Amino acid sequence: MIKVFVTTTGHQKGLDGNKEKVLHGAEGQYYFRNDKHYIKYDDSSMDEDNVIRTTLKTDGRDFNIFRRGAVDTEMTFSLGKTTRTAYRTPYSMMELEINTKKLVIDMGEAAGKVDLCYDMAVNGDLVGEYELSIKITKAE
Repeated sequence: MIKVFVTTTGHQKGLDGNKEKVLHGAEGQYYFRNDKHYIKYDDSSMDEDNVIRTTLKTDGRDFNIFRRGAVDTEMTFSLGKTTRTAYRTPYSMMELEINTKKLVIDMGEAAGKVDLCYDMAVNGDLVGEYELSIKITKAE
């Protein structure tokens, strides 16, 4: 495993047109196995007391986000497709539908970038448009 730094920048545009920006950085680990890139890190951006173990996985075509802890989900992003997943919290379970409109993956060994744009529906109701940029750099 190689130590990396993961920077995520997200924009959410709600149905009312308001846009919200979220920025987060974390140290993590990178490894390459079975022709797939993996990045693992702990995300405490929402709540310092409830860290979410996050794994990013890509084969260069599709992109997956696995989150375990305060939330539990496996999100799949595939250009031009709609995917479905469960999103569990301690309080409820929701079904997410993700319609991936943009997916650009540029990954190398322990460094790269993923840019996404997608619409999301929760339990069948559209909630907004999301943009997510993830940058991975080798830790110094």
